[in-house]
Amino acid sequence: MKKTILIFISILLVSTVHGQISDRFTYIITLGTGIPINEPSSTPFTWQIAGHYKATERFSAGIGTGLSFYEKALIPVFADIRYQLTVPGKWIPYLQCSIGYSFAPDKHTNGGYFFNPSAGMQYAIHGKVKLLLGIGYEIQNLERLKKYDNNNYTVEFHEKLHHNSISVKLGILF
Repeated sequence: MKKTILIFISILLVSTVHGQISDRFTYIITLGTGIPINEPSSTPFTWQIAGHYKATERFSAGIGTGLSFYEKALIPVFADIRYQLTVPGKWIPYLQCSIGYSFAPDKHTNGGYFFNPSAGMQYAIHGKVKLLLGIGYEIQNLERLKKYDNNNYTVEFHEKLHHNSISVKLGILF
């Protein structure tokens, strides 16, 4: 009898959670680049995916990952928050902020701090699918091992890089 009741309660919980997931969870995929504003400069290319939980109609929070390419490839893992400035409609301005850490797959590179606040506009395409355009400021730190070879000597040292850029991202929310 206890097994039957436990199974029945489990089925009810799963069906209830499934009903909430369709209304509460959204996913965002973006492609982006940036305009470097520091030296040494490196134009970034980014691809990111994030999952968000909608706490209210306007506010959502989630986590994400992706790929970033500067001099080296990096894999950012970040917390992400979004706030829609107006009630849902065809055009919705929003604020978004991502903060986290980037890991480097290259053995001679260490990742670092990642921060990307942005503002943008989303346009409703069909149903829950929306097109996003965001402009922000991206900070990406990393450390890499540099080598200098000469006929007389070889030198290795760690170089700390702080990339700052104006980021431009185009994405889709579903």
